[in-house]
Amino acid sequence: MSGTPVELPTPYEVALLRIAQSALANTVRHASASRAEITLSFMDASVTLDVVDDGQGFDPVSVRPSSDGGFGLPAMRSRAESLGGTFTVEAAPGQGTAVAVSLPLPAGA
Repeated sequence: MSGTPVELPTPYEVALLRIAQSALANTVRHASASRAEITLSFMDASVTLDVVDDGQGFDPVSVRPSSDGGFGLPAMRSRAESLGGTFTVEAAPGQGTAVAVSLPLPAGA
């Protein structure tokens, strides 16, 4: 964790938890990674979650819905965007994957 933690509204906490869980589940299921790192950063106007792995990576453009019933990347994106945030994925075959979520801090946080 970096920055000075602030109390977050429950919907933020739930979204960040579920996105982290989904990203790590994808790492376990698909990446063949030997390492994954999660960072939660509190900044002046936002809170950011980064999940980075050293796995096999993939081409984000060619991702299709999961056949195992998972919701994956679209669900993570939807959670972030429903709170006014952004969701990005950086990946390339053989170069691991980085998922980043940034949520604006609500007034008074």
